[in-house]
Amino acid sequence: MNTPVLSASLRRVVTLTLLAVGAIAVVGHAPAAFAQVSKLGVMGDSLADEYSEETYKYAKNWTMQLVLYRGVNLGPTAAAAGQAGGTWGEPRRTGYQFNWARYGADSGTLLTQGQHTGVAAQAAANGVTHAVLAIGANDFSPGITGAYFNIYNNLWSAATITNYVNSRIANIQTAVNTVSASGERLVICTLPDYGVAPATWMSFFFNNATKRERVSAVIRRVNDGVRAVAQVQHTPLVDLYALSVAIFGPNGTPRQFLKIGNQDIQLWNSDTTTNTNPYAGFVDDGAHPHTTLQGGFANVMIAALNLYGAGITPFSEAEVLAHAGIPYGGSDTVVAQIGTFEHFVENYICRADYDKNGFVSGEDFDLFVVDFQAGDISADFNADGFVTGDDFDEFAAAFEAGC
Repeated sequence: MNTPVLSASLRRVVTLTLLAVGAIAVVGHAPAAFAQVSKLGVMGDSLADEYSEETYKYAKNWTMQLVLYRGVNLGPTAAAAGQAGGTWGEPRRTGYQFNWARYGADSGTLLTQGQHTGVAAQAAANGVTHAVLAIGANDFSPGITGAYFNIYNNLWSAATITNYVNSRIANIQTAVNTVSASGERLVICTLPDYGVAPATWMSFFFNNATKRERVSAVIRRVNDGVRAVAQVQHTPLVDLYALSVAIFGPNGTPRQFLKIGNQDIQLWNSDTTTNTNPYAGFVDDGAHPHTTLQGGFANVMIAALNLYGAGITPFSEAEVLAHAGIPYGGSDTVVAQIGTFEHFVENYICRADYDKNGFVSGEDFDLFVVDFQAGDISADFNADGFVTGDDFDEFAAAFEAGC
């Protein structure tokens, strides 16, 4: 990659110029606060679709936990709203009015189901102010057909894979464009990796870690595109891929337990149909994360929404366990294993906040110049795949503006 390099003298000239035109005013400046979440819309699949709709209704996923324990407004249920037959109609069924996530959806069916247009329309019709897009797990669902199977078994050509990657990104871009145009403030999520889940790697069909990594590499390509979408749209990005790997471990070395509140959550186990093992990492179908792990998903969503000034209190480890009926073990233990949940959220709301610490300061300028000089792709400020003088010009303009 050919990249322009700033000499030390040129860097001083640029810095002094920026200060002369008023950039000094943004040093230590925090971007303006946003309004709190009034009503939240959701697009996605079974990770966000209410568990109350399924046979494993004894568990609570992240959307339910935000409503039940933090009072986040996802709208009334169909019954509470007096809907005929107690249902909203597909894809929402009987759950919350603003939750369009549907079990089994992928990035393509999200569009054909009208999840994106449904959420966008609720800005004007219902006052929805914020939205979360959490889709893509089923685009790489490990069934005995489809992308996962074909990539795992090396049955797809490089061109076929590239076309598939690009189509996934395009689907997500379409949903983002539609919702952003409504004025709703959006949170975008990367695609999680089904391959690190025990239901995948413990199966006869997908028990080869090297082949699973082949699929993971393709998912990461999609996520690079999703990250670029978030950068261009100036939205927070929840890295569900990184979170899933942190929790379950990489393909070659799966983690058996995750300690939450000093209690071992059994990542390799599934609960029973009567909820006799709330310590299990998964509900009885072996595919969907149980209440404790969904509490972690809730916390990363809270961290992302709080970048908009939502002011939602994250769940403590004691609360995460209590929601599953598990007693607190006396100490917090999650951070020591996977880091903070905020670590899995990337803040692209303010583009000049290069180190993503919530402030625009001289450190942001210094860090950007270092990456720019090195030709590091992190300095691809306009997300066009190249590090050029245009990136420097755009960063300088954002820095001068203070966001």
